[in-house]
Amino acid sequence: MAKKSTKQEIDHRIDVIARMICNAASTSQILRYCSVEWGVGKRQAETYLARARETVRQDYSQERADFLASRLGVLDSITQKALKAGQLSAAVGSVRLAAELTQLLNK
Repeated sequence: MAKKSTKQEIDHRIDVIARMICNAASTSQILRYCSVEWGVGKRQAETYLARARETVRQDYSQERADFLASRLGVLDSITQKALKAGQLSAAVGSVRLAAELTQLLNK
């Protein structure tokens, strides 16, 4: 029988899975990763997955204004980088999305 994981190992695994969720990994990909990387069974992997999903939910359960402000900050950064790189269409797209998010522009 394998040794029991420490709290730190479990927390790290949940963080890894939460990042996988945010990077659009499928449930089957995550379960397979848990099996291959950590040697855990399906039930344990599903427990990790449930905890990771809760972590992601908590990360995104913010007020609408806070969410909007954080995303507008990201779009400003993208716009600046696109302009510096001479990628004008990407900059325009970023500005357009910011305008849509703030309802300054109708789709």
